[in-house]
Amino acid sequence: MNSYQESQSDLEVILEFLEEYYRQNATEKGASVDERFASLEAESCEHRWMCYEPPIIKHEPLLAHITPPALGHNTAVTLSERGSLPNFVSTTQPTKHTAGSGGKVRLFHFLFEMLEDPNMAHCVSWVPASAGVFRFSSTNKDQVAALWGQRKGNKRPMTYQKMSRALRNYARSGEIFKVKKKLTYQFSQETLMILQKYQRGDL
Repeated sequence: MNSYQESQSDLEVILEFLEEYYRQNATEKGASVDERFASLEAESCEHRWMCYEPPIIKHEPLLAHITPPALGHNTAVTLSERGSLPNFVSTTQPTKHTAGSGGKVRLFHFLFEMLEDPNMAHCVSWVPASAGVFRFSSTNKDQVAALWGQRKGNKRPMTYQKMSRALRNYARSGEIFKVKKKLTYQFSQETLMILQKYQRGDL
Protein backbone atom coordinates (compact mmCIF):
# COMPACT_ATOMS: atom_id res chain seq x y z
CA MET A 1 0.00 0.00 0.00
CA ASN A 2 2.78 2.38 0.80
CA SER A 3 4.57 1.63 -2.44
CA TYR A 4 1.39 2.38 -4.38
CA GLN A 5 1.00 5.77 -2.74
CA GLU A 6 4.61 6.61 -3.39
CA SER A 7 4.22 5.70 -7.07
CA GLN A 8 1.11 7.86 -7.32
CA SER A 9 2.92 10.76 -5.72
CA ASP A 10 5.79 10.40 -8.15
CA LEU A 11 3.37 10.46 -11.08
CA GLU A 12 1.72 13.59 -9.80
CA VAL A 13 5.08 15.30 -9.47
CA ILE A 14 6.02 14.26 -13.00
CA LEU A 15 2.71 15.50 -14.38
CA GLU A 16 3.08 18.83 -12.61
CA PHE A 17 6.61 19.16 -13.98
CA LEU A 18 5.46 18.37 -17.50
CA GLU A 19 2.60 20.84 -17.27
CA GLU A 20 4.95 23.54 -16.00
CA TYR A 21 7.46 22.71 -18.73
CA TYR A 22 4.90 22.87 -21.52
CA ARG A 23 3.45 26.08 -20.09
CA GLN A 24 6.84 27.80 -20.01
CA ASN A 25 7.73 26.45 -23.44
CA ALA A 26 4.47 27.73 -24.92
CA THR A 27 4.98 31.17 -23.33
CA GLU A 28 8.53 31.45 -24.67
CA LYS A 29 7.40 30.41 -28.16
CA GLY A 30 4.57 32.96 -28.11
CA ALA A 31 6.95 35.72 -27.06
CA SER A 32 9.40 34.66 -29.73
CA VAL A 33 6.68 34.73 -32.36
CA ASP A 34 5.53 38.19 -31.21
CA GLU A 35 9.09 39.51 -31.32
CA ARG A 36 9.67 37.97 -34.75
CA PHE A 37 6.41 39.43 -36.07
CA ALA A 38 7.23 42.86 -34.67
CA SER A 39 10.69 42.67 -36.26
CA LEU A 40 9.21 41.72 -39.63
CA GLU A 41 6.62 44.50 -39.38
CA ALA A 42 9.31 47.07 -38.62
CA GLU A 43 11.44 45.85 -41.52
CA SER A 44 8.41 45.97 -43.84
CA CYS A 45 7.56 49.55 -42.83
CA GLU A 46 11.16 50.63 -43.22
CA HIS A 47 11.32 48.97 -46.63
CA ARG A 48 8.13 50.71 -47.79
CA TRP A 49 9.42 54.06 -46.52
CA MET A 50 12.78 53.65 -48.26
CA CYS A 51 11.18 52.53 -51.53
CA TYR A 52 8.44 55.18 -51.62
CA GLU A 53 8.69 57.59 -54.50
CA PRO A 54 6.38 60.61 -54.50
CA PRO A 55 4.20 60.94 -57.63
CA ILE A 56 5.36 63.44 -60.22
CA ILE A 57 2.74 66.15 -60.75
CA LYS A 58 3.02 68.27 -63.85
CA HIS A 59 2.01 71.87 -63.23
CA GLU A 60 0.87 73.54 -66.42
CA PRO A 61 1.07 77.32 -66.59
CA LEU A 62 -2.14 78.99 -65.52
CA LEU A 63 -2.06 81.42 -68.41
CA ALA A 64 -2.07 78.55 -70.88
CA HIS A 65 -5.77 77.99 -70.16
CA ILE A 66 -6.70 81.65 -70.43
CA THR A 67 -7.46 82.70 -73.96
CA PRO A 68 -7.97 86.41 -74.58
CA PRO A 69 -11.37 87.15 -76.08
CA ALA A 70 -11.41 87.81 -79.76
CA LEU A 71 -11.91 91.43 -80.65
CA GLY A 72 -15.10 91.79 -82.61
CA HIS A 73 -18.28 93.74 -82.79
CA ASN A 74 -18.87 93.28 -79.02
CA THR A 75 -15.69 95.12 -78.09
CA ALA A 76 -17.38 98.50 -78.10
CA VAL A 77 -20.11 97.20 -75.82
CA THR A 78 -17.51 95.94 -73.33
CA LEU A 79 -15.68 99.26 -73.39
CA SER A 80 -18.91 101.12 -72.84
CA GLU A 81 -19.80 98.93 -69.86
CA ARG A 82 -16.37 99.58 -68.31
CA GLY A 83 -16.64 103.30 -68.78
CA SER A 84 -14.10 103.71 -71.59
CA LEU A 85 -16.74 105.19 -73.87
CA PRO A 86 -19.35 107.85 -73.06
CA ASN A 87 -22.60 106.15 -72.12
CA PHE A 88 -24.50 108.13 -74.75
CA VAL A 89 -22.38 106.92 -77.66
CA SER A 90 -24.10 104.17 -79.61
CA THR A 91 -21.97 101.02 -79.53
CA THR A 92 -23.64 99.44 -82.54
CA GLN A 93 -22.83 100.16 -86.14
CA PRO A 94 -24.47 103.38 -87.36
CA THR A 95 -27.80 102.86 -89.02
CA LYS A 96 -29.99 105.71 -90.10
CA HIS A 97 -33.60 105.37 -88.98
CA THR A 98 -36.68 107.23 -90.02
CA ALA A 99 -39.60 107.97 -87.75
CA GLY A 100 -41.87 104.97 -87.35
CA SER A 101 -39.39 102.50 -88.85
CA GLY A 102 -39.34 100.47 -85.63
CA GLY A 103 -35.57 100.85 -85.15
CA LYS A 104 -34.35 100.85 -81.57
CA VAL A 105 -32.82 104.25 -80.80
CA ARG A 106 -32.65 106.47 -77.75
CA LEU A 107 -34.85 109.51 -77.37
CA PHE A 108 -32.17 112.10 -78.13
CA HIS A 109 -31.27 110.21 -81.33
CA PHE A 110 -34.93 110.22 -82.31
CA LEU A 111 -35.31 113.96 -81.64
CA PHE A 112 -32.23 114.72 -83.70
CA GLU A 113 -33.77 112.78 -86.60
CA MET A 114 -36.99 114.77 -86.25
CA LEU A 115 -35.06 118.05 -86.21
CA GLU A 116 -33.17 117.08 -89.36
CA ASP A 117 -36.41 116.13 -91.15
CA PRO A 118 -37.93 119.19 -92.91
CA ASN A 119 -41.35 117.55 -92.83
CA MET A 120 -41.32 117.71 -89.02
CA ALA A 121 -40.50 121.42 -88.77
CA HIS A 122 -44.08 122.19 -87.77
CA CYS A 123 -43.66 119.97 -84.68
CA VAL A 124 -40.07 120.61 -83.53
CA SER A 125 -37.38 122.90 -84.95
CA TRP A 126 -33.88 124.28 -84.36
CA VAL A 127 -33.57 127.73 -82.71
CA PRO A 128 -30.74 127.82 -83.85
CA ALA A 129 -29.15 124.56 -84.96
CA SER A 130 -25.55 125.74 -84.45
CA ALA A 131 -26.08 126.03 -80.71
CA GLY A 132 -27.98 122.76 -80.46
CA VAL A 133 -31.11 124.52 -79.18
CA PHE A 134 -34.52 123.24 -80.32
CA ARG A 135 -38.13 123.99 -79.47
CA PHE A 136 -41.34 122.00 -79.65
CA SER A 137 -44.46 123.46 -81.24
CA SER A 138 -47.09 124.21 -78.63
CA THR A 139 -49.84 122.87 -80.90
CA ASN A 140 -48.08 119.86 -82.45
CA LYS A 141 -45.75 118.68 -79.69
CA ASP A 142 -47.92 115.64 -79.01
CA GLN A 143 -47.37 114.44 -82.58
CA VAL A 144 -43.66 114.06 -81.83
CA ALA A 145 -44.49 112.21 -78.63
CA ALA A 146 -46.89 109.89 -80.49
CA LEU A 147 -44.21 109.07 -83.07
CA TRP A 148 -41.74 108.36 -80.28
CA GLY A 149 -44.23 105.98 -78.66
CA GLN A 150 -44.62 104.16 -81.98
CA ARG A 151 -40.85 103.92 -82.35
CA LYS A 152 -40.58 102.34 -78.90
CA GLY A 153 -43.42 99.96 -79.66
CA ASN A 154 -45.62 101.15 -76.78
CA LYS A 155 -49.15 99.80 -76.69
CA ARG A 156 -50.46 102.96 -75.05
CA PRO A 157 -50.10 106.31 -76.82
CA MET A 158 -47.16 108.45 -75.70
CA THR A 159 -47.88 112.00 -74.53
CA TYR A 160 -45.62 115.03 -74.47
CA GLN A 161 -45.86 115.10 -70.68
CA LYS A 162 -44.39 111.61 -70.41
CA MET A 163 -41.74 112.37 -73.02
CA SER A 164 -40.72 115.57 -71.23
CA ARG A 165 -40.01 113.58 -68.07
CA ALA A 166 -37.55 111.46 -70.05
CA LEU A 167 -35.97 114.66 -71.39
CA ARG A 168 -35.47 115.96 -67.86
CA ASN A 169 -33.65 112.74 -66.97
CA TYR A 170 -31.15 113.48 -69.74
CA ALA A 171 -30.11 116.59 -67.83
CA ARG A 172 -28.65 114.34 -65.14
CA SER A 173 -26.46 112.53 -67.66
CA GLY A 174 -25.49 115.80 -69.37
CA GLU A 175 -26.88 115.06 -72.85
CA ILE A 176 -29.85 117.44 -73.06
CA PHE A 177 -30.54 120.49 -70.90
CA LYS A 178 -33.78 122.40 -70.31
CA VAL A 179 -33.63 125.99 -71.46
CA LYS A 180 -35.56 128.65 -69.54
CA LYS A 181 -37.78 129.33 -72.51
CA LYS A 182 -40.99 127.34 -72.75
CA LEU A 183 -40.82 123.99 -74.63
CA THR A 184 -37.14 124.65 -75.39
CA TYR A 185 -34.19 122.33 -74.84
CA GLN A 186 -30.52 122.20 -75.80
CA PHE A 187 -28.14 119.38 -76.72
CA SER A 188 -24.77 119.52 -75.02
CA GLN A 189 -21.95 120.39 -77.42
CA GLU A 190 -20.39 116.96 -77.06
CA THR A 191 -23.71 115.19 -77.69
CA LEU A 192 -24.43 117.41 -80.69
CA MET A 193 -21.05 116.62 -82.24
CA ILE A 194 -21.61 112.89 -81.71
CA LEU A 195 -25.05 113.04 -83.33
CA GLN A 196 -23.75 115.01 -86.31
CA LYS A 197 -20.95 112.50 -86.87
CA TYR A 198 -23.46 109.69 -86.45
CA GLN A 199 -25.65 111.23 -89.14
CA ARG A 200 -22.72 111.59 -91.55
CA GLY A 201 -21.71 107.98 -90.92
CA ASP A 202 -18.38 108.94 -89.35
CA LEU A 203 -19.09 106.74 -86.32
